[in-house]
Amino acid sequence: MTYKIVQITDTPLTPAGAEPANNQQVDPADKLQAVFDDIYTTNVAPDLIVITGDLIHEGHAEDYQRFHDVLMAQQERLKAPIKVILGNHDRTKAFYEGYLKRPYQSRYYDKLATAGWDFYFLDTTCGNLEPGYLDQDQLTWLQTNLKQSAKPALLFMHHPLAGPPLRNMAYSILQNGDDLAKVIQGSTVKAIFSGHVHFANMYQVGGILNVVADSTAYHINCTNPHQHFVADATAYNVIYLDNQAVGVEQRPLRLGTKTINAFKIPNTDFWDPKLIVNEMNQVLS
Repeated sequence: MTYKIVQITDTPLTPAGAEPANNQQVDPADKLQAVFDDIYTTNVAPDLIVITGDLIHEGHAEDYQRFHDVLMAQQERLKAPIKVILGNHDRTKAFYEGYLKRPYQSRYYDKLATAGWDFYFLDTTCGNLEPGYLDQDQLTWLQTNLKQSAKPALLFMHHPLAGPPLRNMAYSILQNGDDLAKVIQGSTVKAIFSGHVHFANMYQVGGILNVVADSTAYHINCTNPHQHFVADATAYNVIYLDNQAVGVEQRPLRLGTKTINAFKIPNTDFWDPKLIVNEMNQVLS
């Protein structure tokens, strides 16, 4: 029997009293609603929905509480559990207070085991910096869990691993991807699903499929590595699991042609590791 997962990413809903990020002309909440409506009206009937980060654009506890209420209503409507992970525009303390209503922890990661698959939801946030990083405790946890199960596994995280479509975006993606690659090499991991860069792409690294989903809120054209252009857009993915096979359907609902924002990228290389480690030490202290 096919197991279906809907992947939604980079919703960044607008905090109360703020303007939509990157000059969006359509409310990101309306775009997210369009995704949920499409899932419902086209009878996708997912077994699981995963939102891979950037839930709220630098919001507060009350914004995450409202987001939780929205998702719980959709969870009931679509008859599928919804899992979320954090991205660089999320604020962990506000998320714990408003969404989880639990005491603050520096990292938010989790595992879901089904009859045929294991799903890992990782936290690649790096403080308030744009790029991603996986701390050693999380890598050890992942490695231990992978060794304890023979089932095929999927990883969900916000920041993607380096790959051919992202060769000019080292500054923005997972900074210690080599550490993750060592953990999953020879493991049961079949694919990694991420977001963050706001354009859809796929590639293989070490025989593992990497799928980067487009955003529900806005698309970024990164063809020019030093100047990126933003347009209103809405998309999501449907992941199909059949035995140990993985398939992906990309569902674009809107792709605007009007540039609503542009920004320059002076340096496309990886960050100075010292800056990343210093940021993580502050987060984990």
